[in-house]
Amino acid sequence: MPYPSQQLPGGYAAGHPVANPFPILAAPATRIEKNTIRIPLVSTACWRLNDLRFDFDSSFVVPAAHAEFVALRKIIDAHPGSPMSVFGHADPVGNQDYNKALSGRRAEAIYALLTHDIARWEKLYKAEWGLAQTQTILDALAYDPGPVSGGKSKKSTEAIQSFQRANNLVADGEAGPKTRAVLFQKYFEFLFPRKVEKMEFLHQGADPGGKGDFQGCGEFNPAMILSEPEAKKMTEAERNSENGVNRRVLILFFLPGTKPDLEEWPCPRVAEGAGDCRKRFWSNAQKRQTKQSERRTFADTEDTFACRFYHRLTEASPCEISAARLMFVEVFIDYMEDYDGYEDSYRLVSEDGEYDRTLFRSQAAALNAVRDVLTFTNVIAGQKYALYHFPSPGIRVEIFSGAALPSVYQPSGMSHLVFLSPSLLPEPDPPVRTSSDPLIDAWPGGKEPERKEWQPRKPRHSEEYA
Repeated sequence: MPYPSQQLPGGYAAGHPVANPFPILAAPATRIEKNTIRIPLVSTACWRLNDLRFDFDSSFVVPAAHAEFVALRKIIDAHPGSPMSVFGHADPVGNQDYNKALSGRRAEAIYALLTHDIARWEKLYKAEWGLAQTQTILDALAYDPGPVSGGKSKKSTEAIQSFQRANNLVADGEAGPKTRAVLFQKYFEFLFPRKVEKMEFLHQGADPGGKGDFQGCGEFNPAMILSEPEAKKMTEAERNSENGVNRRVLILFFLPGTKPDLEEWPCPRVAEGAGDCRKRFWSNAQKRQTKQSERRTFADTEDTFACRFYHRLTEASPCEISAARLMFVEVFIDYMEDYDGYEDSYRLVSEDGEYDRTLFRSQAAALNAVRDVLTFTNVIAGQKYALYHFPSPGIRVEIFSGAALPSVYQPSGMSHLVFLSPSLLPEPDPPVRTSSDPLIDAWPGGKEPERKEWQPRKPRHSEEYA
């Protein structure tokens, strides 16, 4: 049974459809001939990390990726013996060589994080990171000295000294190579505690340059290509936001025992140019990469990937197909105590009945001082849904029904819909409220409230009502 699909705030994890057994046709030998059986590459699962889990224009993995790495651990456990390979992708904007290098560094950063390879992270640090990333790690590991007079520089120095003293290092306040080595190891353990052995990757670390274990595909396989008219009208910031869906890192899992010939692996190393990539392009690759009259997505048209090798690996992958069709649905509710001894619940049901999920108040995350948010995942854009609120036993309040839910694309590359927020609902046909449920409210003035880092809210009622 494949691993169930799981959409995450910054990524996606899923098992692949079960492939039919590879047919083996053999004939009797007449003399000294031998039959040769070559089993094709079959991907069995995938994991995707979106652009928002990296620093802007950087390979540094931010602490918020912790949720996605929890999902990765689960999918690794669900596919024992399945070797992995990491693929980095950039957006089709700017210089091709630069984009290939950046996508490669991101893939290498993920590989190094999983294998706890300090030397690779040190190389990336020297190439593009600095004190800002050091401070981010210190904050994630809770080495924050609090208010310090003297500005950010003084605060960073004291945070570094605090870390050094706690780890038996010379407390000079400088994040030098020895300090960074310990710092990176602690950060690896924070994001992914179990070290993945290099033998668990497709080519088992046989190539120092990572060939086959991780690679950057640059801008050659965009999940979405803007139309020519909309690209001309957009500002640079708008184009950058829309192209967020293209900046991603995927890990593909393969059948246990898969180990292709290293020399025949078509993807170049991250330090190499894109020449070998182009050898595996479709014959119409130029047209595939060209903006046309309509926006295209790989999920809908399957004509945006230039590389036929990657296309065939992922043409049925939920991380490239389903992820583009699924979205979050966020339901904002006023934070108020409930004294009737019954925990409120909210039920989202699709018209065909295939989606039917209930969330309780205790599952809400704190948005701010006055509102919580419930998040329904794996909702399909365009399908019709009904949303109900159950405030007390036997009482059902219909929020809306028969609403074909549109998607709102975000810079994260994942789409979601915020109910009852007129400023974000696209026209026409937003969901229509059919009740005046007092516990669900629109944002005042259509202005989005300031978001805080989501923290699970503890249940407010006894477990018997959960």
